[in-house]
Amino acid sequence: MRLGPRHPVLLWRRGSLRRQLLLLLVPALAAMMAIDTWLSYGTLRDAANRAYDRSLYGSIRTIDNAIGMAGESIQLTLPDAAMEMFESAAQTHVYYRVSLERAGKVETITGYDDLPLPAGDLVNNTPRFYDTQYLGEAVRIGVMARPVYRPDARMRVIIQVAETAEPRSALIATVWRSALARDLLLILLSAAILVGGVTYVLRPLRRVRDDVEARSPDDLAPLAFERVPSEVRPLVDAVNLHVSRSAAMAQSQAQFIADAAHQLRTPLAILKTQAEYAQRQLRDPDPEAARRAAGEAVGGIVTQLEQAARLTNQLLALARVRQHHGENAQEADAIDIIDAVAVAEQVALDYLPLARGKQQDFGWEPVPGLKLPVRADPALLREALANLVHNAIQYSPRGSRITLSATRDDETACLIVEDDGPGIPAGEREKVFARFYRRVGNAEPGSGLGLAISREMASRFGGTVELGDGAQGVGVRAVLKLPVGD
Repeated sequence: MRLGPRHPVLLWRRGSLRRQLLLLLVPALAAMMAIDTWLSYGTLRDAANRAYDRSLYGSIRTIDNAIGMAGESIQLTLPDAAMEMFESAAQTHVYYRVSLERAGKVETITGYDDLPLPAGDLVNNTPRFYDTQYLGEAVRIGVMARPVYRPDARMRVIIQVAETAEPRSALIATVWRSALARDLLLILLSAAILVGGVTYVLRPLRRVRDDVEARSPDDLAPLAFERVPSEVRPLVDAVNLHVSRSAAMAQSQAQFIADAAHQLRTPLAILKTQAEYAQRQLRDPDPEAARRAAGEAVGGIVTQLEQAARLTNQLLALARVRQHHGENAQEADAIDIIDAVAVAEQVALDYLPLARGKQQDFGWEPVPGLKLPVRADPALLREALANLVHNAIQYSPRGSRITLSATRDDETACLIVEDDGPGIPAGEREKVFARFYRRVGNAEPGSGLGLAISREMASRFGGTVELGDGAQGVGVRAVLKLPVGD
């Protein structure tokens, strides 16, 4: 499948932890700084308004203190300095208005009579501040109303002082720009610290990389690094686990090659010798003698081929069980549950002709209704049980009795192979489980792998193989035990 072109940002960040962290964290930092700047702007605006509003309120109080009553009229006596402040046209434009509210009507006493009043009712002696437009400029107005304190007076004075919003806006903009520049500097410093921190923290990984690159191809020793970050340690542990599995597999393959080379050397040499013997006999001038000698050599070749084929199968089975021996519990739980009784019945059918060929009484004793559910691979379990049956047939003399049976002992499934052959002394019963072990004086052909394979395969599924005396202390009783599956 052909992939389309990727976004340049995705291509840029791929393969670099620093770049990915920058792309993730810098926008997040910028968003946080933007929120902080916005909140700071609101706080700054409120603080500036409070400061300037206090100034407006001070002007209102100054005018209020200068108001007096002259009969039925209001008299305003402001100091000259105050008047100059209100009437100046400097950087800040200041406007004022003093009005008299009587019977719901407002009339201007002095000041700018078109200075707008706020919407809604005014509360006596409570200052109020609001923003509006006046003479084409944005202004901030402070207003306060107070009643006229005289008998039967139903009127009140309204004092308004306004100033243009430009000074406070300039102050807010100046401070806000400084805060924005500070936040941008913090973002840059944070990005630099992030890059430097990641570079410093990832130094142990560089040492791991250098160590792996410097290794030879056959060096499968685990990585030994203690000073790695805890977040990276699972990765190193996983690599070590993979290396250990590879080492076990390589060791198993090397062992298989060594076993095969050791065990197949003799059969191949015998085959070569017998083939050369048959070739020489065919040159005999006597045709009948040549045919008879060549037939004997070919018979020997067939026998050796059969033994070599079984040895090869046993070596492959041993390599297979070793390959799966290191699987963890989770992989073991994934194995299906099978009926061990069905596997035993099949083994009995497969080996019945071999027992009849040696004129042995080989039988399968089924238990009606017995089921032995076990968690095992059917092919491996069959190989393990088949090796026990084959050993009993091979090492028991003609006319012997061999019995294959199955039973359940609490939570253990037992597959039993019992014969009345020569038996195995108690002192050698553990030795015969060693690979290629051959009892002294045993003339029967074999490789000494059958019992070793059976025990290793049983161990693969949590079981074991035990040897004991047969019935009445004669022969061998081999028991393959496996835990009953759920």
